Amino acid sequence: MWKPKKIVVYGEHGTGKTTWASKFRKPIFLATEQGTNEIDCTRVHLVKAVDVLKAAAECIDSDFETIVLDSADWFEKLLDEALREENFKTDYGKGAVEVARRFCKLLDALDKCTEAGKTVILLAHQEVRKAEDVSGNTWDVIRPKLSKKACERVMEWADVIMLAKFEVFVRTEEGDFGKQKGIATTTGRRVLLTTPHPSYVAKSRISLAATIDMNDSVSIFEDK
Repeated sequence: MWKPKKIVVYGEHGTGKTTWASKFRKPIFLATEQGTNEIDCTRVHLVKAVDVLKAAAECIDSDFETIVLDSADWFEKLLDEALREENFKTDYGKGAVEVARRFCKLLDALDKCTEAGKTVILLAHQEVRKAEDVSGNTWDVIRPKLSKKACERVMEWADVIMLAKFEVFVRTEEGDFGKQKGIATTTGRRVLLTTPHPSYVAKSRISLAATIDMNDSVSIFEDK
């Protein structure tokens, strides 16, 4: 039985996130950037944060079955622009708090979309941030390109968070002076990583394979 889901997919440019989302049932794209220009899909181009919020609310009672925000990080930029236009006092972290609050207003509207039986997909770019454990050890983590507060809220909100990437293998070759070196190669296959890992953010409240092919995964979600 089809159940609406809240899905976040993030990754580098060119990994096919927008094309992947366009294959879901009757999608509409709330486009804050130009990623859908070459794709045959229904889209509304939005250049103000308030317009994104309004469009999300209008989707609740629409005939569309999938609502796609493309992209979440550009929406956050629109929120920053709105604060500047309003001369909002952003010192002492007040700006970050207000952006997160307004971002949550969008998530609330999207929640109403899922309650109305629609799947919601948030697309985002990736960034590398430092993570640290209680012992002071640090390492790099790939995560959605959002402010800390907005990212934490999105991670709580989503049913599924996946990293889109090209499949990469590293083979070892002998280099100069007998030293071993790693050579990265790719099959060109685009995949989604669904299982939490120290080096990237992922999450799934439904049963999914750790790695799924982007060409097959839409049907996988529709069967869940």
